[in-house]
Amino acid sequence: MSTSKTRYEQLRPLIVWIGLTELGWIVYWLLSGGDNPALFVGTVVAWIVAMLAWLALVIYAGLGVFFLKHSDKLSNLIGVGIVVTVAVAIFGLLPAAREGVLNTARNTSDLQLIYIHVLRLLAIGTIIKYLHDELPLHFVILGSIPDFVLAIRAVVLAVVASNAPLNHSFLVGWHLIGFSVFLGAGISMFFSVPSPRRIYDKKPDASIVFQFPN
Repeated sequence: MSTSKTRYEQLRPLIVWIGLTELGWIVYWLLSGGDNPALFVGTVVAWIVAMLAWLALVIYAGLGVFFLKHSDKLSNLIGVGIVVTVAVAIFGLLPAAREGVLNTARNTSDLQLIYIHVLRLLAIGTIIKYLHDELPLHFVILGSIPDFVLAIRAVVLAVVASNAPLNHSFLVGWHLIGFSVFLGAGISMFFSVPSPRRIYDKKPDASIVFQFPN
């Protein structure tokens, strides 16, 4: 095993901890808008508990190769759908919860929203896996490289935005592009595992993506 691979494997468990840190940061962001109604605080707590439970379940299922066994049923996309549905249900059905999120968003600067994308530097992990023949090229082209490039752009934009305000139309378009980049990785993983979209039969395939946090 190469030195770079060994170092990466030593750091890889940090991915889960970074994910937990991100959840904690989002909770802090939601609750930092001043006096929040008790109902909104309770909603945020309910959401974080649901996400922690889901993370534990995903790790357990990933290590047990559950997602890979059922990739033909698009299990990972179903998982993403569950996360989105839970968030919408928790924050969208209660007027107080909706208003709390909107108030938080109104008090968030453009610079802070740009900073969020810097976390996408973690895409370097999948690029390293490709260099060590653990992921196919199409996954890196459609998912990892755009993700990593967007993170670099976020660093540059953060520097620019800290000195002069950026055009809001530009920022809206940039954030939409950032969201669309996630779709590339989400779809390309099904190109080389048993699924209705399989078009690539060679090794390495995208199986390792279905074995999170491996």
